[in-house]
Amino acid sequence: MMHFHLKKNYSHLKMFLIVSLLVGITLCILQITGTFTPIDTLLLSLGNENAKLALPIGVIMLVIMFHTILPGIIILEEGIVKGIIYTMVIWFFYAVLIHSYTKSFHYYIPLTAPLLGCILSIIRVLLWEYAKLTEEKDGIKRTFGSFVEPRIADILLSNPDLVRQDGVRKTVTIMFADLRGFTKLCKEIPPEQVITMLRDCFGKLISIARANGGTIDKLIGDCMMVVWGNPVPIENHEEKAVESAIAMQAVMTAVGSKWKNLLGVDIMLGIGINCDEVVAGTIGSEEFSDYTVLGSGVNLASRLESVCPGGEICVSSKIVTALDGVYKFEKLGNLKQKNTEEMLEVFRVTY
Repeated sequence: MMHFHLKKNYSHLKMFLIVSLLVGITLCILQITGTFTPIDTLLLSLGNENAKLALPIGVIMLVIMFHTILPGIIILEEGIVKGIIYTMVIWFFYAVLIHSYTKSFHYYIPLTAPLLGCILSIIRVLLWEYAKLTEEKDGIKRTFGSFVEPRIADILLSNPDLVRQDGVRKTVTIMFADLRGFTKLCKEIPPEQVITMLRDCFGKLISIARANGGTIDKLIGDCMMVVWGNPVPIENHEEKAVESAIAMQAVMTAVGSKWKNLLGVDIMLGIGINCDEVVAGTIGSEEFSDYTVLGSGVNLASRLESVCPGGEICVSSKIVTALDGVYKFEKLGNLKQKNTEEMLEVFRVTY
């Protein structure tokens, strides 16, 4: 439960007190002019109100201001649950006081104005806490979204227990895109320029993937993993992935020329794409975890990327089957899969 400390929120407390003072003064004026007297007469069963002795105006104003200000301060300092409990206790004793003085001493003690002041005070604080919570959540989401895919960030923020849940089987398309020769470039150019170059490349590649419905699963050095169909299902995910890959290779032609002119270095992109059933979920522990997809289909996409020449797009037979007639493909050969004798057909997208 959100909890405000007054010393840390002086500006908010100041605004709360100013608004409470204005509300309290308004209620005092309405009370003194008799606006609430008929309601109090009905609620308290006063009968002949002229037979009741009125409290001094100063005491009435003090009572109204007390109930208009104190509940909000208690909630701000103690939290919503404790604050409301303490407020109910205060009103219990105030109700006993009203009953005793009304019956025994024939004093008219106001009820409606203090009650309204209390309710308005609680409502203002609850709205303030909600706005504060929303602001903090948006701030976390903006910061979190710079390091984690925004759609995944939304899921994790709305469902923190996801880390303890079991995985879910989904059919998705996985892409691995790797900048060729970057390890060698790191030895040839200053690290500051390496970071600048990576940001330039991945900034454009990530925008393309997201524009086509892809989710950035992770960045691994100079390699990017993108998934279509998780966490949000998407139709034609195979086509979206290949469409993105073609756009990526097109933009890398311009980016490569730019850095060739600036630093005299060659950078190219190799892309591997596969479609398969995977397990989507969090791996790791409650202290540190990663929301990702796992399975042989992911490993296969990585293998396709590893054998793909720079500037090319290599796909599996499942992608070819799904997009036959949409794009043209050329078989490059067979690739032996790890830990099995099964051979993998490798195809190149020829647009």
